Amino acid sequence: MSKHINLLLLASENLLRHRTKTIVVCLCIIAILSPFITAISISEGIRAQSLASVGEGGDLYLTFDEFGRNAPVPLEYLGEIRNIFGVKKAVPRIIGRAYLQNKLAVIVGIDKEYVPVSVSCVSGKIFEKPDEVVVGSELARHFRLNIGDQLSMRGQQRKVFTVVGMFSADSGIWSSSLIFMSFKDAGELFGKPEVATDIQIYSIPGHNSEIATDLYNILMNKPYRLQDKHIIELFVKKGFLLKEGVFTALYVVAFALGIPAILVASGFGLSERKKEIGIMKATGWNTLEVLELITFEQLLISLLGAAIALLLSILWIKGFNGAFIGQFFIAETTLLPKFNMPSKFLPLPFLLSFFFAFLLTMVGSIYSSWRASTESPVVAMK
Repeated sequence: MSKHINLLLLASENLLRHRTKTIVVCLCIIAILSPFITAISISEGIRAQSLASVGEGGDLYLTFDEFGRNAPVPLEYLGEIRNIFGVKKAVPRIIGRAYLQNKLAVIVGIDKEYVPVSVSCVSGKIFEKPDEVVVGSELARHFRLNIGDQLSMRGQQRKVFTVVGMFSADSGIWSSSLIFMSFKDAGELFGKPEVATDIQIYSIPGHNSEIATDLYNILMNKPYRLQDKHIIELFVKKGFLLKEGVFTALYVVAFALGIPAILVASGFGLSERKKEIGIMKATGWNTLEVLELITFEQLLISLLGAAIALLLSILWIKGFNGAFIGQFFIAETTLLPKFNMPSKFLPLPFLLSFFFAFLLTMVGSIYSSWRASTESPVVAMK
């Protein structure tokens, strides 16, 4: 064991002695791994927020079907749905989009008592009276809105709303451009007071099948669509897998271009290394000891590069808010996002990054080192 520890210490000394090579290889590793770790952490953060939102939602989602797409549900069925055995509550919602001057905002109409628990106000309060709204942090910052200010939507100038609260930037990425209002106000805003975009059904565990049967009897001959929470989760996961796949396809190209750089950098100073190996062979080192020393060197430099890449990724997200990379995963995001970019750093991406860095540096050095260690010491020292 002491022999291996001594080789590890000698490997660290060699890295310090050959600073130029160490720095060049580390920079190549960092340049390749930092975008990868950053992108995966952003994707995992958005996925976690999405699944948390799904978890807070209903157990069943009811909409009508029109041309194969979701269509509004008439409120005339709401009373019967709430009376179905196994239904704890049925929550109608209106979700749409409208322009606030030149900026597109997401409108959510829902009764106050059904506002998700995760929604918190950084200032003000949740709406209580008609024509009161709560706005997202990005909208408030963009238009310099304060509590008590009034606003109206483009194309809906006849209806004026009063700002009574502002979402915290940490409530979720969707809250940044969100406007919450009462269900009635949203219906009047869009001119559809008697329908809901969907009805969330919260059920007693184990009663979804019976509820689906009763809904079939209530909505017989009506084109409706019923989805459960599990299906929504699958859609969310599938969407992020697609996003990650697109990024990975683009990143593979950059990764492939970076491989020659690491291979060249790993062999930097090859003639000097051959002389060192020749001296080691002349002083009694065997081939396995030489290769073990080289392996320890690549292990340390890969660990150093991956660790620095991880730290830079954390700085990229926490300090610069995922600039230039967040738009791969969040549609309609600018190069410099104005909301807190969600992220979740997991050990697996770091371990994969370290493994790839170690593999590439070994490929760039192990063969040449083996050739030098199997040659005659006299030839190697020339």
